[in-house]
Amino acid sequence: MSILNLSSEPEQEKIIADNDDLLKRAKSGANWFYWIAGLSLINSIIFLFGGNLSFIAGLGITQLLDAVVDQISGSEGFSAVKIITFAVDAILAGIFILCGMWANKLEIWAFAVGMVLYILDTVLLLAIGAYLPVAFHAFALFMIFRGFSAARRMKISQSSPIL
Repeated sequence: MSILNLSSEPEQEKIIADNDDLLKRAKSGANWFYWIAGLSLINSIIFLFGGNLSFIAGLGITQLLDAVVDQISGSEGFSAVKIITFAVDAILAGIFILCGMWANKLEIWAFAVGMVLYILDTVLLLAIGAYLPVAFHAFALFMIFRGFSAARRMKISQSSPIL
């Protein structure tokens, strides 16, 4: 037995199991960014084709943009304004896809940026009185925060020396 490695085998197995659990939680939290982006894009596609159904999990900002454009343009079917709005919606969803990609690599900043953006989206929904989407946003933020915390704990444990 080495002087530097005083841990017993059961303790090492526990550390490995803990890290495995942390990794699962981190990835689960990171994957919420994909759900947010995907459902936002589906909402935007529905809007583009003239539908009026939407998922509460999508971004409020994209739904607000779509609603404003719908009121201003008042046109049925495709229009240049709707296509431009869809492009903006896709860029906003793309930001969440990037957050998901980087958060899946356990990048703490990606979790933080994504959470801040989703909190701002939640505040927007709260301001317009969309309480059911706010409740879902709160749940999603909780799940993302769990992933953030797990990723942070993994980073800390990887950077500390084992004696």
